[in-house]
Amino acid sequence: MDLEELQTKQAEEEHIIQMWEPLSFEAGPGYDYHRNGFLQRLATILLRIAADVILAVLDRVCFGLTIGGRKNKKRIRGRGAVTICNHMHVMDCTMIELAMWSRRMYYVTLESNFRIPLVRHLIRLLGGVPLPTKPKSLAAMMEEMGKALRKGSCVQIYPETVLHPYFDGLRRFEDGAFHLAVKNRVPILPLVVSQRPPKGIFNFYKRRPCLHLEILPPVEPDESLPPREARRKLKQQCHEAMAAFLEEDKQRQTSLWY
Repeated sequence: MDLEELQTKQAEEEHIIQMWEPLSFEAGPGYDYHRNGFLQRLATILLRIAADVILAVLDRVCFGLTIGGRKNKKRIRGRGAVTICNHMHVMDCTMIELAMWSRRMYYVTLESNFRIPLVRHLIRLLGGVPLPTKPKSLAAMMEEMGKALRKGSCVQIYPETVLHPYFDGLRRFEDGAFHLAVKNRVPILPLVVSQRPPKGIFNFYKRRPCLHLEILPPVEPDESLPPREARRKLKQQCHEAMAAFLEEDKQRQTSLWY
């Protein structure tokens, strides 16, 4: 079944970063994924503005973050889109937020993150959407995200599902993001976080590589194909485009370094 294929490998793989999760939480029937109430939307907008100002400084100073390919975001103007990104840093969601700040965003994240005190409220306000572990709840979440896409919002999904800090390649993709894009006839907007040697002032205090986020051109589903084949083709196209950028960027930075 398609929905079973959408399940992440939470039961098969352990996340390297383990969080303290003392609270109970489960996204059951009737859960409000959209938060479209006036006060809810106002709180989200104000918090995003404040967070983006802080993150613009924090991510630049701490991670040397640069962002490229902004012209590609303009190609989905007025349309909903599924954004995907390699999952290689615990803060890469903040980098996606800075790249996509002008769009209404929903971030699909682990249901367990909503069991963390205080943090769960920030996640919720900033557009976090719990990924249910039960098939019925998962189906409901996917349907609600489909509605958001059709209204012009963007839905962020990590197709690798599992965080591997500072992994410099691209791992296998799961189907969820591509199922959502094909079913709702919206493009995938790939984002790629790559690593670069510290230069200039960053040489004085950074031991880890600096990070760069690139927005790649959107990839449209092939509507002439049956859904399963369209999903497979879309996943392959996105994986190849992202892997090619990572490899080219790595070679370019190596040549500049040496």
